[in-house]
Amino acid sequence: MENITADGKIKTIRCVKATHEDFAKLVKLGKDEKKALEAFQQKWGYEVEQLEKLIQQNAYQTVTQGNETKTLLELYIEMVKRAEQLYAYHNAYHVLMEEGVNELLVTIGIAPDSYDYDFYQLCLEN
Repeated sequence: MENITADGKIKTIRCVKATHEDFAKLVKLGKDEKKALEAFQQKWGYEVEQLEKLIQQNAYQTVTQGNETKTLLELYIEMVKRAEQLYAYHNAYHVLMEEGVNELLVTIGIAPDSYDYDFYQLCLEN
């Protein structure tokens, strides 16, 4: 148990420190981006996978929603950017929080890769 201090606290090997406020901010940013992506998909009636197939056939086909017109390629690019931003928040959370959880699991004899759980996804969905 080399990750435990003499007073029973967990040592950290992470070089990045975060506060509860940092975690809360990442969750809020992720929830906001997830909602924005879902709203964008609902508004235009497409998901990324559908657009990938459609732009192979005709990337410059236009779609109109209300008084706004975009090409399928423009929709695809915007959706991918939003999805990438959400993924970036997920990665930041993973580095800050889940690696700490992995360290905790090691201290109690559980291999970090033995569980398949995504704490960030849980936070986004609740």
